[in-house]
Amino acid sequence: MFLVFDVDDTMYDLMWPFQMAFENILAEKTTVSCEELFRQSRICSDIVLEKEKQGLILPEEAFFRRMQMTCEMKGFAITREESEAFEREYRDCQTKIRLFDYMKEVLDYCREHQIPRAVLTNGSRKSQGRKLEVLQLERWFDDENVFISGEVGYHKPDVRVFQHVQEKMAIQCEDAWYIGDTYENDIVGAHQAGWHSIWLNHRNRPCPDVRSLADIELKNKEELLPTIQRLIRKAD
Repeated sequence: MFLVFDVDDTMYDLMWPFQMAFENILAEKTTVSCEELFRQSRICSDIVLEKEKQGLILPEEAFFRRMQMTCEMKGFAITREESEAFEREYRDCQTKIRLFDYMKEVLDYCREHQIPRAVLTNGSRKSQGRKLEVLQLERWFDDENVFISGEVGYHKPDVRVFQHVQEKMAIQCEDAWYIGDTYENDIVGAHQAGWHSIWLNHRNRPCPDVRSLADIELKNKEELLPTIQRLIRKAD
């Protein structure tokens, strides 16, 4: 059994930095809730990431374009000055993120029991590398076991990024388990690669498919460790 972990909103509360920036910059500008805007921003982030990868958006324009698209889809406009202020607040709060308590327990358990593991996350080396450093993931993952889509050249749900991890880690697809919070990127991508998956649906989002492709769906984060323990016992 080989565990591969997502980072954003799986290992830490991705919405917290967004919420702090929202309350300080945008709360009085719209009646849209922070959670609704946050969900939309994640969709727009994937769209902008793809355009950036294709060379259609410059890296320095990516955050503004993401926020511009997010706000437009929710019926209001954001100025470049507001977006820059939002980004400053957002980036500052990102330097203060902390692992979910449940995730620290999971990673400590994996380290103690020498369970093979890796990280696979979407984004650039600059942005994701900063998060990995703040979260101190080097305590649980060697550098060669950390995969960032911007460096690999493909991003989830592209099956090739999962295959890249599989090849580098020298594992069989039937032994790989991906743990992530986003159905479209994490679960669909893992399924298409022939991996098993645990959908950590702690925000209780509806499944876009009639039947979920996840092997296991958890709505309570605290269930992850006992679930992993059961899978390990079963594998043995």
